[in-house]
Amino acid sequence: MKHERANKRVNFYSGIRYRYILLYILLLLVGCRTKTAEKEIVIISTNDIHGHIDQFPKLATFVERVKAEHPNVILVDAGDRFTGNPYVDYAEERGKPIITLMNALGYAVATLGNHECDYGQETLRRRINDASFPIICANINSSRAALDTIAPYHSMTVDGLELCFIGLTQTTNGLPDANPDHFTGITFDDYRQTAARYKYLKQNGDALVAITHLGVDADSVLAMSMPELDVIIGGHTHTLLDTAKFINDVMIGQSGIALKYAGVTILKFSGKKLIHRSFRSVNIDTITRPEPRILDLVNQFYDRPEFKKIMGHTSRPLSQEMTGHIVTTATREATRGDFAFYNLGGIRKTLIPPGDITLETLLEIEPFGNHIVIQEMTAEDIKLLLLNRFNELRKYPFTDLLMAGGTFSITRDSTGKGIDVLLKDHSGTPLANGKRYRVALNNYINAEYSFPGKGKGIHSGISVMEALLAYLKKHPSL
Repeated sequence: MKHERANKRVNFYSGIRYRYILLYILLLLVGCRTKTAEKEIVIISTNDIHGHIDQFPKLATFVERVKAEHPNVILVDAGDRFTGNPYVDYAEERGKPIITLMNALGYAVATLGNHECDYGQETLRRRINDASFPIICANINSSRAALDTIAPYHSMTVDGLELCFIGLTQTTNGLPDANPDHFTGITFDDYRQTAARYKYLKQNGDALVAITHLGVDADSVLAMSMPELDVIIGGHTHTLLDTAKFINDVMIGQSGIALKYAGVTILKFSGKKLIHRSFRSVNIDTITRPEPRILDLVNQFYDRPEFKKIMGHTSRPLSQEMTGHIVTTATREATRGDFAFYNLGGIRKTLIPPGDITLETLLEIEPFGNHIVIQEMTAEDIKLLLLNRFNELRKYPFTDLLMAGGTFSITRDSTGKGIDVLLKDHSGTPLANGKRYRVALNNYINAEYSFPGKGKGIHSGISVMEALLAYLKKHPSL
C-alpha cells in the first residue's frame, strides 16, 4: 500500500511537471507566433518619368533585386508619365509605350499628373483602359467629360494587410499646369478639402497612403491638414528627397525626375498596427545590367528610323533660350505675323549640341503638339501680356516670354513690380499707340496667360512643329 501511494504521488507530480512543460512549450510557441506576426511591405515609387522609357530596364532590375529580399513589394507612380520623349509622345499610339512597360513591371496603382492630358482626353482615356493597374485621382470631376469617371482611391490587400491609396493632382487657378484646352468639361476641387472627405478611409485599412502630384510644399500643407495620412508619395516639383521628410507625423517622399531614382518606402506592422515607416531615394541610373526582357521591349519602341532623319545643322551649342528664340521666329514667319511670343517653359530641349539636328531633336523641343493662334493686338495689349506675366513670376527677375520681330524691356518700381514696358519693332522703332498688330502665340499662351483677348484669336491651322520644320527648310544652318 505504501508503494502504491508513493507511486501515485510520483505520477501526480509527474503529471504536474508534464503540464508545466507543455504550458511552457505553448508559451514559447505563442511567443514565436507573436514575433512572426511582424510583416513588412515595400513600396517602390516613381514620379515625373516624362517618357523616359530608356530607364525601365534598369528599374526592372532594381525591382527584381528588391523582390528577391522582400516578399511583399508593390509599385506605384505619382504622375507625369508622358511628355518628354518623342518615342512615347509620338508613338503610333501616343503614350502607349510607357503604359505597356508599366504593365510589364506590374505596377499596382498610379495617379494623374498635370501632363497626363497633353495628348487630349480621348487618348488619355484609351491609355487608362490599356493599363492593368488603376489610375486614381480624388479631386478631379470628369464624369461629364470625354475622359469619363476617375476613381478617387484604391484599396488592396497585401499579405493580409489592407492598404488604401488616395490620388490627388496639382492645380493652379482651378486647373493643372497644362494647356487648358485639354480640360474641357473637367473641374478640379481643392486638394485639402478633397482629402478631408476621405479621412474615413483611415478606419477601413491598416495604412493610408496619398499618391500625389502636388509638389513637396503642397504635400507639407496636406500633411498639416490631414494627420490621418501615414505616407505621402509625391511628384510634380521634381524634388529629390534622399530620405523622408516628416511633417505632422506624416512621412513624405519624392524621387526627382526622369527615372534616375526610385523611391523605396518600407512599412512594418505588428499584427495590424503600423510600427515603422521609412523612405529613401535609390539611384537606379548606375545599374549596369538592365533586365533583358524589358530592354528588348524598349528597343522595339525605339525602332523608329524616321526619327533619325537630319533636318538641319548647328555649328554651335544651342541653349534653351537660343532654341526658344528660333521657335518664336519660326512661328512668326509661318504666320507672317508682325510679332510672335513663346514661353520658355514650352521649350523642353534644354541644350542642343553642335552637329546635325534630327527629327528626334525637334520632337524633343516641342512634345506638346501645340498650334499657333493669331491675335490682333495693340501696343497696350502686348504690354499687358508682358506685365501680367512678369508680375505673376515675381520670384524671377525676368518674364518667361520670348519675342520675335522686336524687343521689349520692363520698367520696375522700387518693389520690383513691373509697371511699364518699352516695346520696339525689329528696326528699333517704338510701337505706335492704337495701331493693331498681328501677333502669333502658341495655343497654351493664348488660353492660359492674362491679356485682352485671352482665349480668343484665330487658329491658324499651323502646328508649332510644322512652323519649325518650315523654318529649318529655309534656314538649315543655325
